[in-house]
Amino acid sequence: MRGPLIIVLLLATTSTLAEPKRVQTETIREAAPGLNILYVVEDDGTVRIDWKTAEAIVASKSNRIVLPVAQLMLAIRDHTWKPLHQ
Repeated sequence: MRGPLIIVLLLATTSTLAEPKRVQTETIREAAPGLNILYVVEDDGTVRIDWKTAEAIVASKSNRIVLPVAQLMLAIRDHTWKPLHQ
């Protein structure tokens, strides 16, 4: 009786792993308070990122409020980010 149960569990596990994860799109309408030094949102919706400022904040670790966002922005740009949960 244990044989079929194990096979069913293995099939259920592999089918959920094969499904692609959904990507949620966020619409940015304006810079969050305190983060306007990293990016600005133009009237037409274009987001302009100040990469030199982001790099400087990450290198100096000077602004603890903006630092995590700057690190994430650079990780996405450099393709070095990893999802928290798999």
